[in-house]
Amino acid sequence: MNLALKDINYHRFKFFSSVAGVSQLLMVVLAIGGIIRGVIYDSAIIITETGADLWVVEKGTLGPFAELSRMPEDYYHAIEVIPGVVEASPLVMAWEHVVRPPRPTPLMKFMYRNAVLGTKTMVEPGWMDVPMEQRFVVIGSKPGRIGGPPRIIAGRGIEADNYEIVADAKAGFQLGERVRLGYHDYTVVGLTNNMVGLTADPVIYTTLKEAQQILFRPDPDLLRDRRRRFQQQFAQAATIAPRLADGLAYQASTVAEDTHFINAIAVKLEPGTSPDAVAQEIGRWKRLEVYTAPQQVNLQLMGSNRLILLQLSLFRVVLVLIAGIIIGLIIYTFTLDKVKEIAVLKLLGTPGRRIYGMIFQQAILMGVLGTLLGGALELAIEPFFPRRVEATYGDIGQMLVAMTVVAVLASVLAVRRAMKVDAQSVLGT
Repeated sequence: MNLALKDINYHRFKFFSSVAGVSQLLMVVLAIGGIIRGVIYDSAIIITETGADLWVVEKGTLGPFAELSRMPEDYYHAIEVIPGVVEASPLVMAWEHVVRPPRPTPLMKFMYRNAVLGTKTMVEPGWMDVPMEQRFVVIGSKPGRIGGPPRIIAGRGIEADNYEIVADAKAGFQLGERVRLGYHDYTVVGLTNNMVGLTADPVIYTTLKEAQQILFRPDPDLLRDRRRRFQQQFAQAATIAPRLADGLAYQASTVAEDTHFINAIAVKLEPGTSPDAVAQEIGRWKRLEVYTAPQQVNLQLMGSNRLILLQLSLFRVVLVLIAGIIIGLIIYTFTLDKVKEIAVLKLLGTPGRRIYGMIFQQAILMGVLGTLLGGALELAIEPFFPRRVEATYGDIGQMLVAMTVVAVLASVLAVRRAMKVDAQSVLGT
């Protein structure tokens, strides 16, 4: 039987407890990497899943995801006739919120209750009874054009302006549920998945017209105030030209109601068409800002999420270094605990290469088992994170290589210490 396996069998508890410690350290390292990748995916998912080659926005803005953009709805007609353009889809996208009953989880209660923590927090004791405002990203598009839900996992898609929505499953809505958005109730007719904004807020899809009503329609009280103000201003001209004044007052009041605005135009190109060439054409003649899909993704990553990605990456580097040192010490001390056994083996005439092999094999086995167990634990806890966590098998493979190197280096130090053990020392104990 292999000498390393014999020793592991004899020190089962010590070996497997060391493996458990290594695995938990690596689970945290892999989770941080998965969080970083999750932030990247969340930042780019709407852009990539829409399938647009170009994003057209208001002149001087960075796009609908990084900065407010607004332009007339009918601009998309002029873009659609440009050579190389297959489809130009007007889109409306902005954040909206829905008031929902408070639903604190046991973990949230544990984290925030002063009695449990024994410390004062900025949260009042009755915070859990306050209704929760859940944020969403509302996206409106014309049915049948790009910009709608990329897939339906339950129910059906939106076919017309019938006050219907398709929501991401993360929103927690059920099929048939009625949701108050703006000044109307909308019915959830379908569910999609993995569609969130850059802040991980779930996406709600509806038609372009209804999204414009949700996001651009002014408050009725404000609208009445505007109309009254217009009527007072134009009434002063009634003595000069009554008919003209009445007509202007009516037109001014309808301008205040206008909701025919969009935030962006998603453009799909013919295969083989150069996105840069079409972007230059649109920017030259239409006085608009045009970005390719990769440029929009870069604006997301290097703009809103740049600091959080940098901070998480630096934290991961520090954590990897600390984990490597701790794991190396675990392997080293595991070997030092067997100094007497090594002395006995040397006294019995065991060849040095067998002792070397035992130490190396145990160290590498500990690193491999710890990495695999840590990877399995990380994959198991991913669904419980509030934001997307995307650790991959490639991450586990890289960590496996890194831990093998750490195990070998720690083994070299352990071997040097083991070979200095005096075989005669065991006779005096």
